[in-house]
Amino acid sequence: MRPVRIFSAAIGKKFGQTVENFGDNLMGDLLRGLFSMEPVYVKPSKAELIGVGSILDAYYRRHGKRKFTLPRKRPWRKLHVWGSGFLDPATPALWPQRLEYHAVRGELTKARIADGNDIVLGDPAILLPLIWPKKDAATVKVAIIPHFVTYRNFVEQYGSVLPPHWKVINLLGEPQAITAEISSAEFVVSSSLHGLIVADAYNIPSVWMEPTGKIKGDGYKFADYFSFRGTPILGALNFAEILENFDSVASRCQASLPSALQLELLMKAFPFL
Repeated sequence: MRPVRIFSAAIGKKFGQTVENFGDNLMGDLLRGLFSMEPVYVKPSKAELIGVGSILDAYYRRHGKRKFTLPRKRPWRKLHVWGSGFLDPATPALWPQRLEYHAVRGELTKARIADGNDIVLGDPAILLPLIWPKKDAATVKVAIIPHFVTYRNFVEQYGSVLPPHWKVINLLGEPQAITAEISSAEFVVSSSLHGLIVADAYNIPSVWMEPTGKIKGDGYKFADYFSFRGTPILGALNFAEILENFDSVASRCQASLPSALQLELLMKAFPFL
């Protein structure tokens, strides 16, 4: 397999050796499953590709207030962008490398890129069914997907009052197993953006849930994805409201399966074909 140097939002010296967040892990499986490429996790300044995640402004959020010295500027290196987006509405895509855009997550990100008219839209997670097809029959009525930093809070508050066949999914785990859990549900309730994206990828109706605790960002990344999704999504709703009025809530929700053309364009936009 051809190695590709990628940056992940959860990058660390032991990335890939310990349990990481679902969304941060997905690029590795997509590279292997779709393109027969092997991810090599590196620090931001050494990456040649960023994909899944709200990481277009990641370097600025870590280093932006420091003045760039010549050794830190690396315009001779190229950083390819394939499906990433911004976390915050005002932070720039500032990197030592020269950025080359192939696809971004949504219209909000696209509008902030110079000459972005021909940029393809879509989060690479919508391609997951191409490597992990959906099972025939649903085995879970409702999959609940708390953002990984609020998982314990959610379980403590609601774990003992859930109806039968409702399952809470922990996003700190192996991506294929988590994807199988999500795709086996009839309905998805998620405060994780990638919980909602994966629900759409597998044509499962979903509702956006308020997090049971503080998470990074102010909802900008959700609005960015929803601009690509097109179909309005209900939420963010408090989980107690969803639980109490589930039938009414579910009746107002629908899936938004990406079109074959959207999938094709995103695949063709991959920079290392």
